[in-house]
Amino acid sequence: MSHIYDMLGINIDKIKNKKKQKEKKSKKELSFLKENDNLFSLPTSSKTINFNNKNVSLWRLVKFRNKCRYDDLILKKWKKIGYKNDKNVFNESAIEDDYSFEKFNKKMNIVKYNDDFYNKEIRNMNLNWSKEETDYLFNLCEKYECHFIIIYDVYDTKYTRTIEEIKDRFYTVSKKVIEDVYDQKIKLEESKKIKNNNDVLKLKEGKAKHPLIKFTYNMEADIERKNLIHKTYTISKKDIMLEEMTMENIKKFENKIKHEMKKASDMKKLKKKFELTSDEIVPIHKLPEDDKDEKNIYSARYFFQKLKIDISYFDKLDTYLKDNNIEKPTIYTENICFLYGYNCSATCMKENSGKTN
Repeated sequence: MSHIYDMLGINIDKIKNKKKQKEKKSKKELSFLKENDNLFSLPTSSKTINFNNKNVSLWRLVKFRNKCRYDDLILKKWKKIGYKNDKNVFNESAIEDDYSFEKFNKKMNIVKYNDDFYNKEIRNMNLNWSKEETDYLFNLCEKYECHFIIIYDVYDTKYTRTIEEIKDRFYTVSKKVIEDVYDQKIKLEESKKIKNNNDVLKLKEGKAKHPLIKFTYNMEADIERKNLIHKTYTISKKDIMLEEMTMENIKKFENKIKHEMKKASDMKKLKKKFELTSDEIVPIHKLPEDDKDEKNIYSARYFFQKLKIDISYFDKLDTYLKDNNIEKPTIYTENICFLYGYNCSATCMKENSGKTN
């Protein structure tokens, strides 16, 4: 590197001195920070705020009336009416009727019915309910905004009703009232006898999509649902284990069915593709798996494969046997005995008798 610096005309000593100076400065800064931990950082620039240029806003106590209240109570609030230099005249005696938080006072629109409609349509729906009780129920629903747990808690004790019966009565009556309202509107539009009247179609769509008509309350299903939830809290650990086991078995069974269905669909595709019949297709059976017990007899190939002997080693063996005039040994296997017509059992007996002698 020094030769390159010489060729470029750069002094190495100056570069080294600069590096040392930088290291010294950084060490000094670190030591200063360590010693003075509690020092506050000072601002780099001091900007002064001029309050004279800013326009001063004016605030006054304003009277207002909240429409959500029924007693016409007049309250006061602070309101920004403008700026100091404005020439608008403010009337302190004026009362505002617009209150910004009125929009958050949302209320449920509970359906209402008259005596004639009740006697014609609602009375025969359920004879166990009287008009007094239904009126009492609808008043509570309007007061507590259909929070049925609170309604059931506040419900008069002289009426022995369950929470499911209260729900069922409210939803069935409401559904009947809404259906009647839509039917009357549709009749009025149809009486005009206008061709391709879109208003009739809109009313029919609105009737079908209304939540109280679209969704019906099922009292029996609700009771059953609650009983099942109650059972989940009282169930034992053994029952939970059995349920999990059954669920696992069901999943396995479903996977098997899916696999078989896939096989059948694949077979149909193959039949269509190659124009085959079911008789022409031969099923392929899987071979039985080998026994996992240890084998006593092994072929030479098994050992050579295991030891990974090269093919050149066999050539060397052949040359060695030829040079020493050694004949290749014959291994009495079933295949060799069958080929050469030997009696395999007799040869084995001879060999064994020779060994004993």
